[in-house]
Formats: sequence, structure tokens, C-alpha cells
Amino acid sequence: MSAAPEAAGDRPACPSRPTGTSPAELGFERRPMVRWLDPHQLVDTAVRVLVSGVFSSYADSRELQALVPAEVLDRSAGSELWLDYVADLGDGWNPTYTVAALLAREKLELASEGQAHLTERGRILVMGGDAVYPVPTREAYENRMLGPYRSALPCVTGPEPGPELLAIPGSHDWFDGLVNFTSVFCRGRWIGGWKTRQRRSYFAVKLPHGWWLWGLDIQFGGYLDEGQLGYFHSVASEQLQAGDRVILCVAKEVGSGRDRNEVYSERDFDYIEREIVRPTGAQVLVTLQSGKHHYCRYQEIDGDRHHISSGGGGAFLHPTHQLPDEVELHGEAAPSRYRRAATYPSPATSKGLRKRVWLLTPYNLPLAGVFGIFQVLLAFMLSLHLRNGHETLGLGELWLAVWESPTAFLLIVLMVVGLGAMVRFAYEARGLTRLLLGVAHGSLQFAAVAGVMVAASSLSTAFGLRGLPSLLAFLVLVALLGGLGGTVGMSGYLWVTNCLGFHGNEAYAPLHHKDLKHFLRLHVDGEGVLRVYPVGVDRVPRHWELRPDAPAEAPWFAPSGRAPVPHLIESPVRIGG
Repeated sequence: MSAAPEAAGDRPACPSRPTGTSPAELGFERRPMVRWLDPHQLVDTAVRVLVSGVFSSYADSRELQALVPAEVLDRSAGSELWLDYVADLGDGWNPTYTVAALLAREKLELASEGQAHLTERGRILVMGGDAVYPVPTREAYENRMLGPYRSALPCVTGPEPGPELLAIPGSHDWFDGLVNFTSVFCRGRWIGGWKTRQRRSYFAVKLPHGWWLWGLDIQFGGYLDEGQLGYFHSVASEQLQAGDRVILCVAKEVGSGRDRNEVYSERDFDYIEREIVRPTGAQVLVTLQSGKHHYCRYQEIDGDRHHISSGGGGAFLHPTHQLPDEVELHGEAAPSRYRRAATYPSPATSKGLRKRVWLLTPYNLPLAGVFGIFQVLLAFMLSLHLRNGHETLGLGELWLAVWESPTAFLLIVLMVVGLGAMVRFAYEARGLTRLLLGVAHGSLQFAAVAGVMVAASSLSTAFGLRGLPSLLAFLVLVALLGGLGGTVGMSGYLWVTNCLGFHGNEAYAPLHHKDLKHFLRLHVDGEGVLRVYPVGVDRVPRHWELRPDAPAEAPWFAPSGRAPVPHLIESPVRIGG
């Protein structure tokens, strides 16, 4: 069944513009970037990952979606079509709204190599995964995605139909089993001036000149369900023709140590291309993939296919300097070789940002607090077994106190478990390298605990304090030095291992980097050529002013100061012509 586009007369009236910036006026709260190392956030996310993993093993919501009548959106009328693609959005207000406001503009002029390119707002906006962070609660969707996009394009006026919105879920969207994702994207609702059109978490759109847009839902990277496979088999057998070209959109989980996801995802790509697309005489020419928060385009060495990673819609930045020059993609028997053609940010810029990992402490004060509290509890427990109390404490006396403590066994167990956790944390390494990195990291952290206690003892007695004042000073110093030592030790580990090519996600996520965002603008022209315009924004505004008197369809907020300057990351990529 094909679905027709929305008529202009079916649009709702433009909403009233807010006169104040309070959440009550706006209908949402402008949120800062997610603090990934905040202890509460870590626990909350870990619990949801665990629950969603169990849930997805026993109940897959895609099986229920298969009961909903399938649709194919036919947008092949006309000689040309503009589309927009954005992924990994729904984080902090500043980058998310900046990207949304650029997507909302009717025209966007971009320059490349001295040539100006006038681009148009996409008739279809595709959200390629992870529409909200850190967890997909209704509140998070409202504050981190729906609010910014409604503010950027409150409504669309004029005789032309408004732009449509399609989305595929990423791993974060799956943390509640797609409950809120389907409510937001699969109910035919308006998000500002964009109208949601899909009825399932995957879709197929027929574009002009034999082009197709397919969006896959691969859950947590595990597998494609039977209902979804049946849907795409039906689309291919009934409508795909020889010579047609497919743009494949997929969302992949950010590196988490579960290497099977990479294997399964590549297997899914290969199956779709080999078993569904190729038998019709069509071919997959472009794969758009989210999950990594940077732009990287790989081009097939002896072919016409392109693999583009694009996750610059608002989330923190992932590094690009560790990306290989060549990769093998698609096909278990005879994988194709791809060469890296472009990245954003540049490898040099990406590497330069690595030094910011040394600012992990001020960026993540709650984590430093947890380190400090842990050290205080440990110090208080050990101080009860020190012969001279906490005063004039040395490493030898500390060692004896550990063994004389009734909890010595627990401390040993804690050390063993801690070392095991550090080995587990070094998941990107393999074999002996992983073991050595984990043991070295754990040993340094435990050595830092002893060093903090000895340093706090010396400082607390340096001014001649005795008795209770000295003990209180000792514990306060342990808390401060322990928090600093723990986070600095983590910074050092992440910096060293990132220099060795590991922990790109863990080293860059705590930096909450707002800048260097991007999205893709795609154009199928009158000759059937697809051009991809990767649009970058080097710096997003930090301050905004409300525009209560602007026209109804204008963005609610404008930058207070210098406006963002969009530019082409690379020259428009010509495909299929």
C-alpha cells in the first residue's frame, strides 16, 4: 500500500509564540549536555541497558508492529527531490537546536572551492537513530528533541505541503522497548512543521528516477525480525525494478565492547543487499549509518558504493583520528574494500581535542565526589587500626593496618574485583594487551589511594593540628585529594590508551563537546543523479534570545551574538550519474 503526501489544508494552525523562556511558557526545558560520568546517570543508564537487554530477549515490539498494515511512501512524482538526514541528536539544547534551526531554513547557501551551492529544505527529514539521550523517557523526548525541533520550525505556511519526518531507532531509543519512540514517530503527529508519516519503526520510500530510501531497525544490532524482512521482501518483489538504486539507513550501537553487534550488523547489511535487493536487478549504492558522532565517508575502491557514518545532530563528538584508511564492508564471502574519502572533524582537529581529557575533573565533579567519599570511608576504616592514628602515616604503617584490619579479606576481594573490572573496561584491546592495560590501570588507582592517605596525613599535621581537628582535616583532605586523584588517574589512563588507539568513546564522551556538528542534505536532481551535501557547523551558539514578535513560522530563538556559519565539509558527492 502506498501512502500519499499530506495536503496543505490538513496542517494544524500555527501555535502561539511564547513570551517568556520559562519551561511553563515553552512547554519544555532547555537542557545542558548529558553528563555521562555523573554517578546517578551511570547507574540509571546501566539499569535500563540491563532491563532492555532482558526485555528484548523475550519480547520484541517489532513483532507487534508487524500487525499494523504496511505502507510504502511514494514520493517519486516530480523531477527532483530534496531530503535531509540527521542522526544522534536530542542531547544538549545548544547543538540540537542549532542543527534543527539550520534544517528548518527553506534555503541554505553553501560554498565549496569558490562555488556557491543553493540547497533547499528537505521534503523529507530522516532521523537516523538515537533521537534522544540518555534514556528515552517521555520527558527526555520533550526536553531534548521535540522542544528544540518545534522551536526551530513551529509551523509551515503557504500552499505547499509541509515537510515529512521519518525516523529509525538507535540503541538509546530501544531502552524502553520503543514505547516512546512509537508514540512520537508512528502516530501521524506533527512535530512543529514536520509531519510524522511512518507506522512502524522501519520504512521504505520511493523517490524519483528509480531511487529508494530504506530505513532499517536493527534493534541493538542483534538481528532483523521476520516481520521486517517480510516487509522489505514484499517491497522488493512488488516494486523494486532492475536499475533501481537504494539508499540504506541503519543505526548501530556506539562501541560497547560487544563485538558481536558489529558482526551481526554487517551480516544484516549483506543479507539485505544479497538476498533482497540484488535479485531484482537493483543495487545499494549508499549506506547511511549513525552511532558514531562524526562524519566519515568511505568510497568503494573498485565500485560506486559509498558508506557514510553521520551522527552530528547534537550529541558529544567522537574522534576521527583513529579511523582506518581502508576497511572491508559487506559480504562474508567476498567483502568489498573501501577507502576513507573525507572526515569531520579533521584527524588533526580530533587529535587536538584529546588534551581536554585532562579536564575530566571539572567537567565531572559528581564523579570526583564519589571517588572522594569512597576514599574517606576507606581511610576512616583503616585509621581505626593505625598504631599512631592518622598522624605521621607512612606506607609501611598503612600496609600493616590493612593486614591487621578485620576487613582485610574484604579489601583483598575488593582489589581483585577492581582489577578484574579494569581488565573488563579495556574491552577494545585484546589478549595480553588487554590484561596488561587493565592491571596497570587498577594498580595505579590502588596506589593512588595509598598516596592520597599519606599525603593527607602529612598535610593535616603540617600546621600542628592534633586530636579531633587533625582527624577532621585529614578526612577532608582525603576527600579532596581522593576525588582529584581518582579523576586525574582516569584522565591519564584515557589519554595514554587513546594515544594507543583505544577508548575513543570513553575519552571523548565525558568532554560533552558541543561544537563540530553536522547533517546531510541529499538531492535527487532532474537527471536522476544523487548529490550529498555534508553540512558542518564548527561552533554552535551558547546564548539565545527569544523572538516573541517574529512571524508565526519563524524560529522561536535567535543567536545572541554571532550566528552559526554552516559550510560544506567536502564538495558535493555525486552518486549514480
